[in-house]
Amino acid sequence: MATKNYKITIAGQTYDVEVGDTSSSPVEVSVDGTTYQVEIPESAAPTAASPATPAVAAPKTVTPAPQAVSRPAVPTSGGDGVVRSPMPGKIVSVSVAVGASVTKGQPILVLESMKMENTIASPIDGTVSAVHVAAGDAVQHGQTMAEIAQA
Repeated sequence: MATKNYKITIAGQTYDVEVGDTSSSPVEVSVDGTTYQVEIPESAAPTAASPATPAVAAPKTVTPAPQAVSRPAVPTSGGDGVVRSPMPGKIVSVSVAVGASVTKGQPILVLESMKMENTIASPIDGTVSAVHVAAGDAVQHGQTMAEIAQA
């Protein structure tokens, strides 16, 4: 069975979705270049009686496929202490201020993307030298959100 391509709009955001062969589970699904393995419940799998109209059901489990993700080459954080957004979204909260001491791995803000909250952590030990976002701000992939001077 051939793959099918769709343009799906959710809450005003449009996604390119490619759905692989649905005759067996898991099904390979690609959303804007990120590939997932999606388990389809047996009750939703197509049958010989209705191969063209499979039932739509929520996936049981979704796990990223072990493939490279195609995204712009913008590191989200690194040894330079610059904390960049790993994805577009909205800032839910910022838990540090300029002058605060942080350790590598310490949560510094929460970013909501696709209705999921993502905790963004400090990439290095140091002192917060700049915070460029506040709760409620929209950010783009790769946008600088904070800067940390190495201790």
